[in-house]
Amino acid sequence: MSTVSDILKEERRRLLELKARYEHELNQLPKGSIAYKRRWKKEYCYRAYRHENRVKFEYLGQPHSDAVKTMTQQIARRKSLESKLKQVKDNLQEVDRGLRGHK
Repeated sequence: MSTVSDILKEERRRLLELKARYEHELNQLPKGSIAYKRRWKKEYCYRAYRHENRVKFEYLGQPHSDAVKTMTQQIARRKSLESKLKQVKDNLQEVDRGLRGHK
């Protein structure tokens, strides 16, 4: 039984490191989403995000600008990391349950 316990402890350590890495990277990435608004027959992009219970808009430029492309990539990376972090937390919960001896 100690072999299984050792494997679970090693997996728990690995998951905790992964969780810390994901959380650190998430803190570096912008929150929100890209909003497209039409003004005077032209389309402009904004980053929409919440700040103190209000939705704020940050101007990014026209849809094909480098700033919009960069922001789109960063937001997509953030969403991907949030999904991975959720999976890591679920796995960590299962490993902790296994270490306590519950099924």
